[in-house]
Amino acid sequence: MAEQYITKPVIILVQTQMAVNIGMCARAMLNCGLDELRLVAPRDGWPNVDAIAPATDARRVVEAAKVYTTVAEAVADCHQVYAATARIRHLNTPAVTAAEASAEMHTAAAVSGGEHRPAILFGPEASGLDNEAMSHADRLLHYPMNPEFTSLNLAQAVLLFSWEWWSKRAVATVSYEQDWEAAPREELDHYLNRLEGELDQSGFFPNPEKRPNTMQKIRVFFSRSNPSSQEVKSLQGIISALISKRR
Repeated sequence: MAEQYITKPVIILVQTQMAVNIGMCARAMLNCGLDELRLVAPRDGWPNVDAIAPATDARRVVEAAKVYTTVAEAVADCHQVYAATARIRHLNTPAVTAAEASAEMHTAAAVSGGEHRPAILFGPEASGLDNEAMSHADRLLHYPMNPEFTSLNLAQAVLLFSWEWWSKRAVATVSYEQDWEAAPREELDHYLNRLEGELDQSGFFPNPEKRPNTMQKIRVFFSRSNPSSQEVKSLQGIISALISKRR
């Protein structure tokens, strides 16, 4: 099913010091469906061959990256700008988590019919975003990490945000069993009745008084497991095989 009104956020790397980190960020982005990368004054210039190998199959993101001289130029066509930083009290700018930012972006995209374009700024590896860069943001993006060790490398920071955005799409996978369907109760009841009969014939219930309680526990177990029709058929096949072997 195609997604309606989806606008991918722009990832903007500001004054990145090492090209290899740009490649790793591109890989993290494409893992989560993001492919628009912008670079503001990368230290070692651009294009840079050192970014290709760490990007692996996300090479196209690296090759399509656009370079800007200033942050202002890089965010000129964006409607909302987030600055990833550990300094959440800076400039009294509202701070949100990656999950909250992602939810805001998807909501804004739906309300605007896909016209709302967000961007996230990530600063240099050693120092992070400076005051001038953060002044272009209307939200701070904060990762509430272990207070005893909050350090993230650049690619980790990009991946954490990208994953939150990806997982909050309208068609995101919520369960790997979302196409699975439970068997109708009559199929499960037929199996359990047959199972009870065969257990009875095999002498499984030596104490008649405990039989109802034992069978109740068995029924609860299978009801809780909520098997599919194919699984119930397999269970029926197990009984048939055991009966055939016994006879």
